[in-house]
Amino acid sequence: MNQDISVLAELNMTLGESPRWNSQEKSWYWVDIIEGLLYRYCTQSEILSHRRFPFKTAVFFFTEKNHIILTSSKGLYLLESFDGDEIFLGNPETNVPDNRFNDGVSTPEGGFIAGTIGDGSQPNGSTYQFELINGVLNSTLLRDKYTIINGQVFSPNGEWYYATDTPTQEILKYPYDRNQQSLGEPHLFYSFKNTNEFPDGAAVDHAGNYWIALYGSGKVCQISPEGKRLQDIDLPVSQPTMLAFGGPSLSQLLVT
Repeated sequence: MNQDISVLAELNMTLGESPRWNSQEKSWYWVDIIEGLLYRYCTQSEILSHRRFPFKTAVFFFTEKNHIILTSSKGLYLLESFDGDEIFLGNPETNVPDNRFNDGVSTPEGGFIAGTIGDGSQPNGSTYQFELINGVLNSTLLRDKYTIINGQVFSPNGEWYYATDTPTQEILKYPYDRNQQSLGEPHLFYSFKNTNEFPDGAAVDHAGNYWIALYGSGKVCQISPEGKRLQDIDLPVSQPTMLAFGGPSLSQLLVT
């Protein structure tokens, strides 16, 4: 991989997260969770836009209609466009008001999984599987007792789901039943224990390699589908949080 590193946008973000490539708009999106911001950078016009919400923004997803499902500290919202009104869809954790959403991934069937965290010190978070059907949001609890849920991706064939609870410094790999849309029992995929490397947000490439941002250690790590560490890319920042493949030719790796 060409490791030329350049700055797309230099911003005074508190917690940049969730980069996403929008192929219809040929634009990069991402959020600043703490400041409640959603950013959009159009690669054709080179215009950077943002909007602010009255809640902490988190991971988001694009629908087939190019709408946005935005998770947050107040639940899930639908935006019919970047500038559209927030349409409240629901919140599976109304009984846990101090939690917020953090990390998530689209499922092979077109739904999505999103996970919650508390203050990052206690295992108060959970992951949920969601489907939006005729404007109604359905949710199913997948796993609970996460402290900081991160690193969620699916393998290209949809048969494996990966996730990490960042403080454990371990990435787990779950078999995924596409018919039942359910997870099997996990096994250890990769461990960063006894290092200063803490796995955060992740992405997967077309060959099934797992790419993970290592928060606090200033690098991105590539791991093969068999769990072999292939390479590290050192970054000019100390706290990379998440990454995504995209760009007009899908050859760029954007890191927040």
